[in-house]
Amino acid sequence: MNRLLGRIAWLQAVFNNGQTPCREYVIDHNYMDISTQWQVLGPFQIGTREATWGADPLARLGGFPQLSYDPNTKYYSSLGTNGTVGWTLHEAETLTRSQDSVEVAIVFEFPHIDWTFLQSIYGWAALQFQSWARGNLLIHASEARTVVLYIDNVLEFIVDDEPYFGGDFYAYRRAPLVLQLSPGAHRIDVRLVRDVRAMGGTIPPLLRINIKAEFSTKNLVILSDKIILPEMVDGRLASHLGSVPVRNDSDDWIEILGLESPENLVSMEPNVHRRLAPGQSRPLNFQIGNLDTANECLFFLINFVIGESGILHNQVISSVITKRTLLEPHKYTFLHPSGIVSYAILQAPKALNITSSEELPILLNLHGAGLEADSDQVRHMLDSVTSIRAWTVFPTGVTPWSGDDWHTWGLADVQAAVAALPLWIEEVGWAGPSAATDKWYVSGHSNGGQGTWFVLSHQPDMVMAAAPVSGYSSIQAYVPYQFWTDTEPSLNVVLQNSLVSYRHELLIDNFAGIPVLQQHGSYDNNVPVYHSRRLQQLIDGSGWSSKYVELLGKSHWFEGIMITEPMCKFYDDISRSRVSKPDLPDNFSIVVPSSGDMGSRGGIQVDQLVSPDQLGRINVNRNKKSGTWSLRTSNIRRFHLVRSILQAGSAQAIEIDGSPPLFLSQETASGHHSFAQSSDSSWSVTQDEQWKSSSQRYGSQLGALDAILRTKGPLLIQNQGSSTLSTALQISRNLYQYFAADCPITESLDTNNTFPSNIISIFQGTEKVPKLAPSFPVEIDAAKGICIRDTTGRPKCYPFTAGIGALFLHPLPMERLQLVVWGYDEAGLRYASRLVPMLTGIGQADFIVASPECSWKGVAGVLATGFFDALWNVSAGSYLR
Repeated sequence: MNRLLGRIAWLQAVFNNGQTPCREYVIDHNYMDISTQWQVLGPFQIGTREATWGADPLARLGGFPQLSYDPNTKYYSSLGTNGTVGWTLHEAETLTRSQDSVEVAIVFEFPHIDWTFLQSIYGWAALQFQSWARGNLLIHASEARTVVLYIDNVLEFIVDDEPYFGGDFYAYRRAPLVLQLSPGAHRIDVRLVRDVRAMGGTIPPLLRINIKAEFSTKNLVILSDKIILPEMVDGRLASHLGSVPVRNDSDDWIEILGLESPENLVSMEPNVHRRLAPGQSRPLNFQIGNLDTANECLFFLINFVIGESGILHNQVISSVITKRTLLEPHKYTFLHPSGIVSYAILQAPKALNITSSEELPILLNLHGAGLEADSDQVRHMLDSVTSIRAWTVFPTGVTPWSGDDWHTWGLADVQAAVAALPLWIEEVGWAGPSAATDKWYVSGHSNGGQGTWFVLSHQPDMVMAAAPVSGYSSIQAYVPYQFWTDTEPSLNVVLQNSLVSYRHELLIDNFAGIPVLQQHGSYDNNVPVYHSRRLQQLIDGSGWSSKYVELLGKSHWFEGIMITEPMCKFYDDISRSRVSKPDLPDNFSIVVPSSGDMGSRGGIQVDQLVSPDQLGRINVNRNKKSGTWSLRTSNIRRFHLVRSILQAGSAQAIEIDGSPPLFLSQETASGHHSFAQSSDSSWSVTQDEQWKSSSQRYGSQLGALDAILRTKGPLLIQNQGSSTLSTALQISRNLYQYFAADCPITESLDTNNTFPSNIISIFQGTEKVPKLAPSFPVEIDAAKGICIRDTTGRPKCYPFTAGIGALFLHPLPMERLQLVVWGYDEAGLRYASRLVPMLTGIGQADFIVASPECSWKGVAGVLATGFFDALWNVSAGSYLR
């Protein structure tokens, strides 16, 4: 009681010290309505994850906003009877209504389409469609109001003829749109895109969206219900990092100056102020001091100023710290490489007969799509299995969809969660066994099963064994892409190469020798059992074997799916095994896409490919008697050796493509060695890393356009000021919505080394993009247009025309990347910004030049797209129209 009174007194003292609380509106006879009847036009064909490219057939007619409701007018569509569709009316159901907010739900279906027949021919791809819907938001007020708009399960919409792309496809409600709306009716046009992966393969295919509008009464909004805090374990915090989302609902910039709390228990990084543009959402990181067991409530103020006023405002946050025992599953927090605070659920080893001198491996359990790691379903999934001799970690992947399906962003979260375990041991005073952070057992269900395949194929030297459960084999195999707009083969090749890192079917060779258990229900109508059957066949075809268990009559999910008899045996095998890596086969292969997510296999780490247009491969033969490893390479430009792993495999000498053997005991005793292939196909070896420069592409820079996500720190968004601020804000909103990424916005266009992470730079017009490398093959030329230098050294130029836009990666020092987003005009910039990585399966290559035709042709309207090679030259397989 005395502690509570002390905090009240502290709060009163703060407010009485001349600080101004955040402004509040007095609401009187103000309310909102959302249409109960919606005018719908469609459906039209759309391919899996194609909508990001445009591919809207109505765009050719000027766009849906230009069309008026007319039940007698027909439009061409490959889905409708007689090849046409028309307008229909759909009713909205009001879910909630109050003085400050209103929410409706609308279910869209098209019973006049013969979905059963279409699916019988084309499968799940035929159950995806696009259409448009029109309704109104009515503001009853005497003056303009700040309105926060949420539209669930939607990628794009238009409010009063102003388009917004990104939406909230997974209904996260993390980064809504903030609008200033005058009294009266405001038209909302919503593009409906049905996606089987997110919405299911049911007949008839339904699409439900929720629309919620609420008045905002504050300048700075604190989303306390989404706060991330560690839990207290036997009287000690499991970690000391926290984060809370904040949003700027004012019409001016807000700068957060710092935090205040009793006894200074909560603090921000000193001398770091966070700025929020109008309408921007960002995570606010903070450090938590040592709490005693009686102190369950975290209580602090956020101090901030609005615009140039200089007036100090503040807001109060309070949250309760959850208490757990040391051997309960509990939440600990850590920094994701991007600088945001993430969390995982940890079950410390609790098996009997474990000694403090032991080093135990990590058991990773990757959750399925739409789940939070701290949900009861995930947190308590393995409670009944008490004999696991391992550290059991349930990562989040940052979001319920694991960021990007456990790929670049999600994998980085897994690695950070594991790396944080030694700090946890120190924080809680753990006296038990230590953690072998380089020895992973990986399991996961559904999307987590697919994530298990990704970890297994990309980080094989980390994996002791794997158990994918009900997982799909790849994005492309889940729901086929055949309903995309038709494109010429050379363009389609680039699209498929952009996604090749996620084609686990092509990377099977990477984990030969690693034990794999597959489990799948035979009656799974969410992820068909075909996926596991196919992967089992491919594993057998690679010359390796795995264990496959098909549960007859079982569906995608059932209570206890992760603790079946086969899975419990998998956990028991962890208990029986020593903490040593599986033996390497005498002959094994390494298959390498151009991806910064690739780790080593057998101690061999590929650094660069000759061409990013095809996979690289190294076939290895181990002569156990002589200790010589013979390597035969294909499309490999450079690799290095992870010596500790090579020693475990008894490698004493290495010969490459028939060259004389290099004896490792003599040649590599002094440190890192890199092997590089010259133009005459001979190999040379160096002992330093001086080759790593801005002229070389390597490490985290590798991959397609989503390599920009492999950032070390917040993604800085640069823009030219008022003309491009809305684009910067949209990109920031989308990256926060889908990745929880922190994206400060600045008008500075400097790309020097003072900012340590990747940068997104936004430009509009005909001026040169500043500070591009002199030899860089992409250039904005005021006289010629946007020019790309091909493999022969000749520039291919695309003249400035209305609606042309482009994106391309560009190297920065210290292994960083810049993503340039450019448009000749507002329409071109708007289109280019759509292609900033957001959802998986889109297929964005390293550079893209898009014409206005993309709005209705999709990727078929692209003028140029392709890849940069190891020297940042355009690859031979790139598409230049």
